[in-house]
Amino acid sequence: MTLRKTLPTLLSSLAILAGAATAKAEAVFQFGFFAPDLQLVDASEDVKGLRIDFVYGENRNVSGVDLGVVNSTTNDFVGLGWAPGANLVGGSAKGVQWSWIYSHTAGEFTGWQSGLIARVGGADSAGLQSGWINLAESDFKGLQFGLFNKAVHAKGVQLGFVNWADQLDGLQIGLVNYAENGDLYKVLPIVNWHF
Repeated sequence: MTLRKTLPTLLSSLAILAGAATAKAEAVFQFGFFAPDLQLVDASEDVKGLRIDFVYGENRNVSGVDLGVVNSTTNDFVGLGWAPGANLVGGSAKGVQWSWIYSHTAGEFTGWQSGLIARVGGADSAGLQSGWINLAESDFKGLQFGLFNKAVHAKGVQLGFVNWADQLDGLQIGLVNYAENGDLYKVLPIVNWHF
């Protein structure tokens, strides 16, 4: 088949898919170049299924697989998010959030978050943070694994070169470990703990 015959078929298939995706308040497919104007589904709508963001995509709630350079969900996210740039969630997130540069969830996070900088803001977040810099702005239960780990209240294990916890219920292993409530001292090399 030649490109002249294949291209019109492909474009008409995408147009049909776009019409079906935008006909509902909850789309099963989203494709965009740059939100809010250059994407199939409006930024104020939800996507349940597959979202592909060529440069920057934004939707209200996303459930499913989210692939793009910068993925933005203004409310809640559930599923797998992968981006070489950033995964941004304004609400809570459950699942896997992998980015080369920046992963951020403003609300509660449950799952595995990774990136050059991995950051969660919500209380009762749990799982694995495996970025170079891991930041939990409230309670984090699980494992933080990276060069620098910081949590307001770390429940579990922090493993890295520098570990910081305002309150620790668990173990820190690293070159420098700081825990405001450390059992022996606030700052210890190699290992620090509070149980």
